[in-house]
Amino acid sequence: MPSAFELFTPSKELVLKNIWIFGPLYAVTLIFGIHDWIWTPARGNFFARHNTFNFASPGNPLPSFDLSFFISSSLIWFLFVAVMGMAVSVMSLSAQLDAVEGRPLDFQHLWKDFKRYWFRILILYAIFSVLVVIFVWMFFFGLLLFVLAGLLATVLAFLVISRYFLTPYVIIDQDAGISQALSESASLSARNPGAIWGVIGVMFLISLVSVVPYIGGLLAFVLGSLCSLAPAMRYHQLKRMS
Repeated sequence: MPSAFELFTPSKELVLKNIWIFGPLYAVTLIFGIHDWIWTPARGNFFARHNTFNFASPGNPLPSFDLSFFISSSLIWFLFVAVMGMAVSVMSLSAQLDAVEGRPLDFQHLWKDFKRYWFRILILYAIFSVLVVIFVWMFFFGLLLFVLAGLLATVLAFLVISRYFLTPYVIIDQDAGISQALSESASLSARNPGAIWGVIGVMFLISLVSVVPYIGGLLAFVLGSLCSLAPAMRYHQLKRMS
């Protein structure tokens, strides 16, 4: 099985080949990121503000969290972003699977997938959100009470992420229920845990580019977009091993 770094080039080629699909989908994420950055209070000075300029990665199948978003959001904008974000998320996951498996891409089909799977994906994201809150509290209380407990909470969080990393793809690809998708994701990940960790590691390295002042956030977004098909590719590879 190729390394996670080797997935970058074929992912980039598929994204550029289908840029008329991925371009508009990822542009929505970019616009939301720009709005978030503009309306988030600057942290001290102009340089600090630009140094924290960051976008969510379009290639991450799991939900991302940015507390500054809630600071910069009115209720109407929050609801709009929630609906549009869910639509873009589900349609992007479907487009990634179609591109990787050589199926033709069109917005009509992606919209049908959104209407079919949005509720299951929403419930899945809600479950992951609750888990994130639990792990964060476990981490902080663990550090306050006993350092080892905080470290164990961190390790447990990463194990859960790697185990269920492919769940959204299973839901859309196999029309699976949430419980079945979680089980299948765990089964696929167990076949080659290193293959999953490799993709997560590459995505993490790309996110680190955002610390570069001024252009880091935009550069991380571009790299993340070009590498966005890597998780779907890994899912396809592990599925073929069965």
